[in-house]
Amino acid sequence: MTDKSENKNSQGGRFGAGNEEGAAWSIFGYLIAGLVIWGGIGLGLDHWMGTHFLSLVGLLLGAGSSLYLVWLRFGRR
Repeated sequence: MTDKSENKNSQGGRFGAGNEEGAAWSIFGYLIAGLVIWGGIGLGLDHWMGTHFLSLVGLLLGAGSSLYLVWLRFGRR
């Protein structure tokens, strides 16, 4: 006896691999999370060290690392 939810997911259902809308939201989440986390770290270091350039470095690092993670997850075949 098989579970209906397993059949739905294995055939590209709501959370299956064939769901392009889910992939788009995952990519969006990766990009926003990278910017928020690394930008926040840079902003915190700016505040702590009294500088004004580390927030930009954090944003660039977050953008680059999130694009790399998107490429690892969705770009390679």
